[in-house]
Amino acid sequence: MPTNEKTKLYEMMLLFRPDLEEQELDSEIKKVEDIITSHGGSVLNLHRWKKRKLAYPVKGFNEGLYVVCRSSASKRVLGEIDYVLRYNERCLRYLLLDLQKHPGMLRRPSEEVSE
Repeated sequence: MPTNEKTKLYEMMLLFRPDLEEQELDSEIKKVEDIITSHGGSVLNLHRWKKRKLAYPVKGFNEGLYVVCRSSASKRVLGEIDYVLRYNERCLRYLLLDLQKHPGMLRRPSEEVSE
């Protein structure tokens, strides 16, 4: 990543299929982490939530595995993450949020949502 490229804080919420094995989920998370770090970004924290019941079915599933990842990365990383997750059959849904545009989402680690 060029040194003049500005990094920002992002939070991603990823929803994966509930039938994934632990190793498969690890592999999917590693893909996202690798994209971030290969472009000079860093993963600040990562929270895996237990399997949760969904409010409504998503792609035919009533449950899902949530992963919340906070990272520091350049804007160009978003396009690659979007592409990889959009065409990933194991990822049911995802949301990328620029925390600097949504300052109310900035919380100290002690205020993080627990499992």
